[in-house]
Amino acid sequence: MTSPAEPASGDTTQASQLTKPLRELAALVLLGANAVLLFVGLLRLLVPVDDYSTFSGRAGSTFFAFVGLESTVLPVLAVLLATHVRPVLPKAKLITQVALVEYAVSAAFGALTFLIWMVGRLADGEVLDAFLGLLTRVAWLAVFAIAAFVVFKIWRTLYYVPKPKPQPGVYGQAQPGWPQQPGPVPGQPGGYPAPGGYPQAGAPQQPGGYPQPGPYGPPQSAPPFNTAPPH
Repeated sequence: MTSPAEPASGDTTQASQLTKPLRELAALVLLGANAVLLFVGLLRLLVPVDDYSTFSGRAGSTFFAFVGLESTVLPVLAVLLATHVRPVLPKAKLITQVALVEYAVSAAFGALTFLIWMVGRLADGEVLDAFLGLLTRVAWLAVFAIAAFVVFKIWRTLYYVPKPKPQPGVYGQAQPGWPQQPGPVPGQPGGYPAPGGYPQAGAPQQPGGYPQPGPYGPPQSAPPFNTAPPH
């Protein structure tokens, strides 16, 4: 007996060359479709369909629009297409960030609808229905959490850049706990002399071009007290 013919490696390479240019489009379509489904779920939650629908009932049905098969699989599939197939797409960072935002929105509205539905079921006395629904929703939340964690791990490892923290003791930065003192000013008392030893512009001068002694200079000689002119 002869084994069935295996496809040639050239056919596989040619098929990958045909599908690789479509990866970016496929990833963007997956994210866009998930965003549309989330928006539809939000409208179904807020807008009553008929007169018999209650807010808790709508919350119970729209929970699976936020934490369901589509909202769990589509974002992580888009990220895997962008980052796990060589070469990595140029928009892989943007696709990962958008997927992470969609997971955050799904988690927020999923938790909200879950609490509203649970309170409504318990208020109506439907204990068994509340318990069975609790088990179903917890299972979906576990699958959703795994997919969201994968996307978060990829973003945190590959695309997250932490901001550098200022290090104490670096030149030009003040030490913690010590006030920054102004530097000495040339020409001022206690500072450095003016460049070249010349007086600064605007300083009072005596006849002859010498600077007038400052307030800390030697006292000038005074005429003798009560000197009488010679006779």
